[in-house]
Amino acid sequence: MNNRQIKLIGLIFGVALFASCGKDPNSTGRSYMPDMVYPVTYETYSANPLFDNNQTARMPVAGTIPQGLLPANDTMDEASLKSYLYKRYFPDSPDGYEKAGAELLNPIVLSDEVLAQGQKTYEVFCAVCHGATGDGQGSIVVSGAYPPVPAYSERLKGLSEGKMFHSITYGRNLMGSYSAQVSAEDRWKVIYYIQKLSATGRFASAAATDSVAITAVK
Repeated sequence: MNNRQIKLIGLIFGVALFASCGKDPNSTGRSYMPDMVYPVTYETYSANPLFDNNQTARMPVAGTIPQGLLPANDTMDEASLKSYLYKRYFPDSPDGYEKAGAELLNPIVLSDEVLAQGQKTYEVFCAVCHGATGDGQGSIVVSGAYPPVPAYSERLKGLSEGKMFHSITYGRNLMGSYSAQVSAEDRWKVIYYIQKLSATGRFASAAATDSVAITAVK
């Protein structure tokens, strides 16, 4: 590179340097990507001609509640509401586990449709470990890739629905959390199906009645 080229580059650099200076101390100078500096949308508290009152920040829609609070709602009981804000009310701790067991019952109305949805969820997320019938002989257990898990018929005797919901939400022992994979509503539905498989919970009395009837026939 000769002297002439060096002087030309220096001159260009000097002109660019002085051109970037201004008298306004609050000026940021030229913008390389102005669309990122000057938003095309209306700012939260800026005037907005699209609305009659020119207010960009709108009032919350009817029925909106602050995050973490439960509204007075005649169509949904407290157990249903707390299911959707579960981690706020029931921590991942022994106390949270016991509290859920004492306070929560399955709020979903039991029906054939609910059981069918619970079965579908079970077959996707649970059967691989717990087995199609809840005997603990899922495919990854039988293959030896995962330690044995207890059969539902023994493990779930006396286990409350709230504790089952807590276990699915946070995980329990070797089982991880399924709160990201299974919605709160589907967790309750799969609990019904698990109880049916194991003849426990709300299905225990029906199983006992069937047993008595069979004995009487014999």
